[in-house]
Amino acid sequence: MKKPVSGILLLVLGLTVARAQETPKTGWAYVPLPNINYNSDLGLSLGAFCDFFYYGDGTIYPNFLHHGGITGTYSTKGSWYLHAYFESIKLIPGLRISTSATYRDAGANSFYGFNGIASPFDPSLEYNKVTRTAWYTNQRRFVRMAVAVQGPIAGKLNWVGGAVFRHVMMADFKLNNYDSGNSLFIAYKQAGLIHDDEFSGGTSLELKGGISYDTRDVEMFPTKGAYGELLLIGNGDLKQGRYNYLQVAARWKQYISVIPDWLIFAYQICFQHTLAGEVPYYNLNELATIHYIYEENSGLGSRYSIRGYNYNRISAAGYAWSNIEFRVIPLKFRLFKQNFRIVLNPFMDLAAITKTYRLEQQKQIPDFYQTEKCPIMASAGCGIKLHMNTNFILSLDFAKAFDPQLSNLMINMATTYVF
Repeated sequence: MKKPVSGILLLVLGLTVARAQETPKTGWAYVPLPNINYNSDLGLSLGAFCDFFYYGDGTIYPNFLHHGGITGTYSTKGSWYLHAYFESIKLIPGLRISTSATYRDAGANSFYGFNGIASPFDPSLEYNKVTRTAWYTNQRRFVRMAVAVQGPIAGKLNWVGGAVFRHVMMADFKLNNYDSGNSLFIAYKQAGLIHDDEFSGGTSLELKGGISYDTRDVEMFPTKGAYGELLLIGNGDLKQGRYNYLQVAARWKQYISVIPDWLIFAYQICFQHTLAGEVPYYNLNELATIHYIYEENSGLGSRYSIRGYNYNRISAAGYAWSNIEFRVIPLKFRLFKQNFRIVLNPFMDLAAITKTYRLEQQKQIPDFYQTEKCPIMASAGCGIKLHMNTNFILSLDFAKAFDPQLSNLMINMATTYVF
């Protein structure tokens, strides 16, 4: 639930409050707020949400025993979603469980073709009201239900198991003032790059298992420690029976306290690769995760993975990417009996394709392929965060890709960190 910077007023008031030590929270803590959000890809979003945390007697704070939330948002570029999430380390002794349910309707979903920069990008074709063109747009709706369980192996090492049900519905966009049928999505179908039996979407059941390792001091805002996970993912096609595939995904995050309580160096390295089978095009941007805390975990680009790229700009059968940043804490304060913190985070993000998708077929169609190469794609930017009780984090990020084929300046207002 990457929600908006709805608490700007709190930030303004907080700047006049003296630095203070955090006071442990006990019992339940609720954060209901209107959802006023802006994103370069989705436009202005309006809605509401409520996060809740349970800290028990406070000895576990700033970590939590239970965490949940529900949110609903409508965006001006034609998308909306409902998302509910719950996780607990106390509900079943010795196990961590998480569940989520999501419905998302993106009437103006971004589709830039396959294999990143191998697909040409012309910004004049993106939402051009004069020519009534929304060339890089389609419609993507999905229902997703997920459950995951973790249990101890030894020390900080845990086993992981989970299941995800997805029903994905794809179609051409339907937007006022733009001409349907005139899109890269339809052109891909006509050229055979998108197969007829996958064009409208599909239904699948994903099973995953693996291990995780966690030495972080605080889960939502670590100041030291590391987190790693290695997952094997099998996805079964429940509609056609054809698009079954096996993937491996790995993630490593590390947090180094350079100057205690003031400067943290943080980075993560991620890898996701298709080992066998064929991924349907509509699942290319599904990034593997244990917990679906947010409404979507999709796409190399925008606020979910690589900041500064257009949403879903990189679509392929295998990826590697990294996020590198400093987190500077210039101010802590108490306000309204809550603990607040201001954090600045300059960052750089990197990405590469490890396995292409239908590239040889794409090369046969000159309009859909360019020879420009960029083995390592990069972007850079800066963000500002407002923390409340460590776990609730309001975020504003500005980022720009180094290559104009990836994006112009991107602005994201949401909650929490990319990692």
